[in-house]
Amino acid sequence: MKAPPAVRALTVVLAAFGLALVITVSVAEARTRAPVAAGLPPPIAQAFRAAGVPPSSVAVYVREVGAPAPRVAHRAAVPMNPASTMKILTTSMALDLLGPEFTWKTDVLAAGPITDGALAAPLILRGSGDPKFTWAHLRDLVSRLRAIGLTTIAGDILVDRSRFGPIRDTAEAFDGQTLKPYNVAPDALLFNYKAVGFRFTPEPDGNVRITTEGPPPDGLTIVNRLRTGPGPCGEWRHRIESRFDNGPNAARATFAGLYPSECGEREWYVSLFDHNGLLAGTFARLWRDAGGQWSGILRDGATPRGARLLAQHRSAPVLDVIADINKFSNNVMTRQLMLTLDAELNGPPARLDRLTDNARRWARSRAIDAETIVIENGSGLSRIERLTAAGLAQILEYGVTAPWSTEFIASLPVAGIDGTLSKRLAGGSAQGRAFLKTGTLAGVKALAGYLVPPDGRKLLFVCFVSHPNAEAAVPAMDAAVEWFMQPTAAASPPTPALRHPRRDPQRLR
Repeated sequence: MKAPPAVRALTVVLAAFGLALVITVSVAEARTRAPVAAGLPPPIAQAFRAAGVPPSSVAVYVREVGAPAPRVAHRAAVPMNPASTMKILTTSMALDLLGPEFTWKTDVLAAGPITDGALAAPLILRGSGDPKFTWAHLRDLVSRLRAIGLTTIAGDILVDRSRFGPIRDTAEAFDGQTLKPYNVAPDALLFNYKAVGFRFTPEPDGNVRITTEGPPPDGLTIVNRLRTGPGPCGEWRHRIESRFDNGPNAARATFAGLYPSECGEREWYVSLFDHNGLLAGTFARLWRDAGGQWSGILRDGATPRGARLLAQHRSAPVLDVIADINKFSNNVMTRQLMLTLDAELNGPPARLDRLTDNARRWARSRAIDAETIVIENGSGLSRIERLTAAGLAQILEYGVTAPWSTEFIASLPVAGIDGTLSKRLAGGSAQGRAFLKTGTLAGVKALAGYLVPPDGRKLLFVCFVSHPNAEAAVPAMDAAVEWFMQPTAAASPPTPALRHPRRDPQRLR
């Protein structure tokens, strides 16, 4: 099995630090190291207090891989909100039950014959939950339909979403940020993450050119009143006067004000249209550009009996998908993955109310504490999801002993190098030696993964913070990481800065 570019690149990083794939350690080796008393070290406790977060709002669990006892176990058995570190559980389940090479299929079918280049019966688009079906993949399907001689679609296009059941949660129910891509609900035929990407390019004459990533969908209007201006790039979106008038089948994006010239080319992704509206608008544009005609509408519908397959898109494998999920904390991709797991384990349609039971059954099968696991959607974008720090450490330990350990470790952000840690923990002992998933919600911060200090220890590290001042606790969390990276982990941690920079299905049936 050939590793994808992301895995190969990280293997180079690991090898550069002399680590390669040696993060797995035998139990016998780990037991030769004397365990340290399991309590929150006073310097770390003080770092949290200095951030305005009492230790009673923190859970920390640190243990050498394979060791019988933790070095630190502070409130480690208390169920807490793990935020996006919940993705560690979801991606581990996916690798274990689906396998690294699992792929999704998006089918195009015809409910009738193609006669003289025309299809009078419906054309069907059938999804299976692909987390990464984009405009480029749709364009490829359009090209293949034209290549077999289809020119005119006289009927409607049916979207078969039967792989997933109804998803009744909304962005308003979480935080009201309906235009934020992180709030997009899952869909059996998720298209382009249900987001439009706007690309801003400053021009020499002081204007700013605004284009879209891929073809602009029918129904999208862009009003551009931007001019370039001086000043640092920084929070450049805040300097733009933006307005988005959003509807199911039409959207208007207005941009005015100043765009800092020093930003160069930048992108801004916004969740516009509804699922069908974005798909219909983009298909219409691509089909017309390819010389085709379509006079119907796009609507939901089941695949008719006897429908004939015309073309099929196969997704990237799971191991590529989990790299996107963990490196960049993509919520909707994670939710697609968790619902796919349910459909594979229990049969379609996938249902949200089975997710906790699925996770607990998997955990029990791997000798992982299961009873405190609570899953709403598997992404961590939730106020009710729960894990314990000790339980998450067990999942991490399983992750370094499983056959897919290379892919899993490679999927995690590397301190000071990439993903959500590209600008965090840089310049210290952890850079390039800490492989950690981050987590953020209002009032919640989390950090979990592996530490590989220079002295050869391989540590499981989990830290949860649940407190109104959680954002201020990031320097204390980073200081704790650095403390455990030291040869004896006995010296005082570095003083944190006052402000952090901006920041087998068969086995379970």
